[in-house]
Amino acid sequence: MTPSGFSADPTSPPRPGGGAATASRLLVGFDASPSSVRAVRLAVDMARGGRATVWLVFAQQSRPLAAEPRTEEEISVPVRTTQKAMETLIQEARDAGVRAEVIVRDGDPATVILSVVRELNAGMVFVGTRGLGGPARLLLGSVSSRVVNAGLVPVTVVP
Repeated sequence: MTPSGFSADPTSPPRPGGGAATASRLLVGFDASPSSVRAVRLAVDMARGGRATVWLVFAQQSRPLAAEPRTEEEISVPVRTTQKAMETLIQEARDAGVRAEVIVRDGDPATVILSVVRELNAGMVFVGTRGLGGPARLLLGSVSSRVVNAGLVPVTVVP
């Protein structure tokens, strides 16, 4: 165990009851926004040369937030764009010698990220910020704020 309380050994099993999170398990909330791409690249840079794994977590919401009906094509285009971006970033990570994986779940992004943090016993989370302000932030909340406020592990918010 290191002084920060994180296990340096990614193969050591978590202690009963969750155990110490490990800094070798880095999770990135990904939505294909420029800030989330920067968050992935920062996590990969931090993992470079070590034994850390970077997980890209994408939460797709099957129910549209807008009341307006959308066609299958309108729904699938953003998902395909996100998948292509994830494939590119995973390859970049692997080219840098970093183990990288993708997790795709259905649901609210902050809820999905926090759930995966617990499941993986992640040691650190990276999230981008879309810069929501004013009424939009009050109405919709902020994924990064919700993840930070949960206080499960250190969170790096990337502009």
